[in-house]
Amino acid sequence: MNITIGQMEDDNFTDCQVYWKVYPDPSQSTYAIVPFLCVYLFLFFLGLFGNVTLIYVTCSHKALLSVQNIFILNLAASDCMMCILSLPITPITNVYKNWYFGNLLCHLIPCIQGISIFVCTFSLGAIALDRYILVVRPHTTPLSQRGAFLTTVLLWILSFVVTLPYAFNMQMIEYTEENICGYFCTEKWESAKSRRAYTMIVMLAQFVVPFAVMAFCYANIFSVLSKRAQTKIRKMVERTSALESSCAFPSHGLEQYENELNEFLDKQEKEKQRVVFQNRRTTSILVTMVVWFGITWLPHNVVSLIIEYDDSQQFFSLYGRADYDISYLLNLFTHSIAMSNNVVNPVLYAWLNPTFRQLVIKTYFGDRRKSDRIINQTLVYKTKIVHDSKHLNGRARNDNLNYRMNGLTRTPTPDVQLNEVSSPEISKIAADHDELIEFSVNDTLV
Repeated sequence: MNITIGQMEDDNFTDCQVYWKVYPDPSQSTYAIVPFLCVYLFLFFLGLFGNVTLIYVTCSHKALLSVQNIFILNLAASDCMMCILSLPITPITNVYKNWYFGNLLCHLIPCIQGISIFVCTFSLGAIALDRYILVVRPHTTPLSQRGAFLTTVLLWILSFVVTLPYAFNMQMIEYTEENICGYFCTEKWESAKSRRAYTMIVMLAQFVVPFAVMAFCYANIFSVLSKRAQTKIRKMVERTSALESSCAFPSHGLEQYENELNEFLDKQEKEKQRVVFQNRRTTSILVTMVVWFGITWLPHNVVSLIIEYDDSQQFFSLYGRADYDISYLLNLFTHSIAMSNNVVNPVLYAWLNPTFRQLVIKTYFGDRRKSDRIINQTLVYKTKIVHDSKHLNGRARNDNLNYRMNGLTRTPTPDVQLNEVSSPEISKIAADHDELIEFSVNDTLV
């Protein structure tokens, strides 16, 4: 039977005392409540807006429903659940201790909170594994869209199974002997040993395993992409050097020849700088993904573990005084840090993607029809030196230096004409149609 706030007040108001007044702690101070209220409101609205936007934009454009984006949608859905259920309720129960939401929700809300947290961390691990296969094991058969949907269903089922003992052991209790008002939703296990064993399982499944998977996958991705970028830069340097050393000075038109050669070399240098910049950007994003997950979830898990094993409940009591027990205050602090993932995840996994960013702008501020052109971009940038079979006045023309995006060729850049190319090496570079640089979207990850 559900118990309402009115019933509690009628039955207990005249002959009982409020828990937080009898057992005060620093979390009930105005200096704690006001800052945390601002922080939680900020996380709630910004996290909800970011994740709802991610889901809306992705679902509005079916072409975006790739395997990786299915996992990101799963992540956004779990983040929305945490914003709605965990962000408002956890601070209330930490500050006032009483449970105001009835017996049914005492089991249901903790269960949904646990599922959303597990789905979030499992999805982060799935995204890392998917990217690892694409970049490090490109010859492995990639996961299909149907396989991605089945994987997300499996993640939800697994999350429910892991959370089930937690929800099953939640009970509403009251402290009538201590003459304390109201009801409290807390865990009641048959033994402390089983509760601690479950706490360790939760920590391993929710933090240790996903963090290890992310660290392993992204470390290998970083290694592969760094080698790939270094190889591209080395080839660019070698070919530029070969070009400079192999081109003889023409008998006429020296100034025009030098201008064309310098223009070509400038483009190569800019392309080299772009590769270096892209590699640094990718490195920063990879490191941020792993480090942010670690620094936001580790404190909350450590504090929860200490509270679980602190039988005397004195570990967080300053000067041994019960009214200086900062466990609730620390729990609020670490919980708010962990919940910051709800805001950061859409940024790291979606907003930093230029295509998604443009789609958000087009969806809210621009013409929806124009967004189709953005979606269909192939996201592969190529620069080629193409040999022209015709020689004019002994001059080999290198043209069609262009970027290809989305199957559409942009306006070609001005021709780079080289007079009297006598070296067989540079002629081979042009004749073989070698790619000077190929930078795939998998190199950028976002």
